[in-house]
Amino acid sequence: MMNKERNKPKLLMHTPYSSGVDIQLSELIGYKQHAKIRLEPIASVAYSARTGKYLAKIKGRGMEFLEVRHYQVGDDVRSIDWAVTARTGKAHTKLYQEEKERPVFILVDLSDSMIFGSQLVFKSVQAMHLAALLSWQANQRNDRLGGIIFNQNKVSELKPTARSKGLLSFLYQGQNLCLSKPLAATSDELNTAKQTLLAQLKHLYRLAQTGCQIHLISDFSQIDNACKKVINRMKKHNQISAWQINDPLELTLPVQVNSAQIKVNTLTATGFINPKTTNNAYTNSAKIRQEKINDCFTKQGIDLYHVCSSKPLMEQFHARKQQC
Repeated sequence: MMNKERNKPKLLMHTPYSSGVDIQLSELIGYKQHAKIRLEPIASVAYSARTGKYLAKIKGRGMEFLEVRHYQVGDDVRSIDWAVTARTGKAHTKLYQEEKERPVFILVDLSDSMIFGSQLVFKSVQAMHLAALLSWQANQRNDRLGGIIFNQNKVSELKPTARSKGLLSFLYQGQNLCLSKPLAATSDELNTAKQTLLAQLKHLYRLAQTGCQIHLISDFSQIDNACKKVINRMKKHNQISAWQINDPLELTLPVQVNSAQIKVNTLTATGFINPKTTNNAYTNSAKIRQEKINDCFTKQGIDLYHVCSSKPLMEQFHARKQQC
């Protein structure tokens, strides 16, 4: 029994939260210790492992074997598979996939709907914890990291960089934009339009070149047909993963609570709620909203992962025994 406890994977020990409302930079830096561990979300719509080196869609010489085919004029004679050639009596050559570095872009939504949490942390806090984990994993693979973090009034952008200095700057900006009580907007900011998910998706589309890995982190409360079109255009030349941050109170109301005991901020309304008469309508509304989000991604072949704000982030992942 002692040996089993001693051999338990350490990743399930989550980085401690300072308050669950605001973020300390040390919390985000703490995810560096999990960068080498291969992780899989416990609950997801669709999942396929993609950690490790990326493979280019270019056939050539490299470390990763692809296939054997008939020898063609111009093929490198050093790639001839002599065993297959001797067995079949016809010359065959080996093909390989070249290993290729790929930029990783992370879009983090910290807008008003994300500043909410009913149990452990705000959704905005969980979003930055997830962004930190994905950032450190990209850094561990020596992938260049780029990203966009935005709230209602400000946007922070990181151009693709392979240096840890850029990653730390990215996390620092995320910490500042994740404040539950943002600094008062300047006169210039008051005269500019509020930042939206659509605007930042368009910005990301201009930044991301062909062959990028893109992570979208949001509650997707602002998703609409215009956003869907931009995402579809990005998907044609890039690999996209969507991470939806949810809170349990957005999905269903607590049991046995009367209207005098609870006040809920939802994505559709603010007010006192009587569960006896509104629970079904509330749950159905949440279900319809979720189906809309699911359709936006899964029908386009994009993996959609669900991350809950009521549990520590690392408890929502499986760990593989192998490390990168």
